[in-house]
Amino acid sequence: MARALVIVESIAKATRIQDMLGPDYIVKPSIGHIRDLPQSAADIPTSVKGEKWARLGINVHDHFKPVYVVSSDRKKIVAELKAALKQVDELYLATDEDREGEAIAWHLQEVLNPKVPVKRMVFHEITPAAIAKAVGETRDLDLRLVDAQEGRRFLDRLVGYEVSPVLWRAVDKARSAGRVQSVAIRLVCERERERMDFTSATWFDVTANMDAKGNAFDATLESVDGSSLATGKNFDAGGVLDAKANVRVLSEDSATSIAEVLPGATVTVTSVASTPRTQRPQPPFMTSSLQIEASRKLRFDPERTMRAAQRLYEQGWITYMRTDSTTLSNEAIRAARVTAASMFGDDYVADAPRRYDRKVKNAQEAHEAIRPAGESFRSLDEAQSQLGGDELAVYDLVWKRTLASQMVDARLTQDKVRLETTLSGVAAFDGDVNVGLSATGLRIEFPGFRRAYVEGTDDPEAELADQE
Repeated sequence: MARALVIVESIAKATRIQDMLGPDYIVKPSIGHIRDLPQSAADIPTSVKGEKWARLGINVHDHFKPVYVVSSDRKKIVAELKAALKQVDELYLATDEDREGEAIAWHLQEVLNPKVPVKRMVFHEITPAAIAKAVGETRDLDLRLVDAQEGRRFLDRLVGYEVSPVLWRAVDKARSAGRVQSVAIRLVCERERERMDFTSATWFDVTANMDAKGNAFDATLESVDGSSLATGKNFDAGGVLDAKANVRVLSEDSATSIAEVLPGATVTVTSVASTPRTQRPQPPFMTSSLQIEASRKLRFDPERTMRAAQRLYEQGWITYMRTDSTTLSNEAIRAARVTAASMFGDDYVADAPRRYDRKVKNAQEAHEAIRPAGESFRSLDEAQSQLGGDELAVYDLVWKRTLASQMVDARLTQDKVRLETTLSGVAAFDGDVNVGLSATGLRIEFPGFRRAYVEGTDDPEAELADQE
């Protein structure tokens, strides 16, 4: 007889953990929620069908009591779990340690009604050491997380069931709304009104391709006859120039006439200002920052990123990928520092461990940041031999970002050069015109964490230049 039944959420996770725990355990998947609010009229129990609130599945007149049902496509899973439960002495609820996972565990306990001891088993990575530790360090169900999930689910239902019909009439029958979508719709509508009210303004500038002893760079026209030129920041949303800005708006004719005369002109450097800068590494990934960075660097949408991350998690490559935490465990910090030192040298590793604990605490902070799994990170060479496609690309991001988070700051110098020249024969002006230009550049004095990872930007060309 097996000692315990372990219930996880997915088939892939169950298969992997079964191999780690061995024959003393039965590992079964719940495949997500086994119970939920009624999804259709057919799911509504006969006992409440006549109630006005029945379609919501929530009794809004009695402290918002829910009606939970096991849908027809989950009854087979429930039967299999109940049959497995009869073969064991203990039940381990090993769903994810977030609001949703805690709620799934609670529903499992309510539906299965076990007669054996129940333990809540949690882990942030699927490695033999982590699973063994999770078996030995169980806890009770956290009903605060269950309440939080219920509150979010109820808002989805109460808001979504009222807003969705409006969407169906105005947009598309396939669209739906909930606590998130409804707020997003409002934000989009407000932004659209701002766009409709926006009035564009027109101004011109000139960019010159300069050459200094074989070194090419771009300089931007900054002033004409001592007057600074207007840029976009000097106009409001109504297209009106800020009267306090004291700037000159360059017309198309003026800009064109300067551009025609400027080639071949000899310019004089009037000043060079160098400002030292320090750039700190970004924290390790949490869910939102991973999605943003994968969009920038890989052009993945969030769904594609999370599919790849889910597979990496289930295969034991990374820690749990749904987290609001940027905290690393002591073991992860040690692994990142050791790996960085072996690759780049001790000078590239921060003197003391860098910690990225967030000031805003919430339920999801129970997790670590998203990082390579294990007490020693599997190398990119190993990943390239075993992974491919999206999984390899996402693991590469996670691995490099985690390493960089424990490395030293980059030391940079920002240079701003001001240049000046006097132009003759400018068609749009009477007499000679004195123009000022400026050029900026960034020099890397010591790359620090940038040896491992450079943060992405929304401008691919700028990011490529930054890495060079």
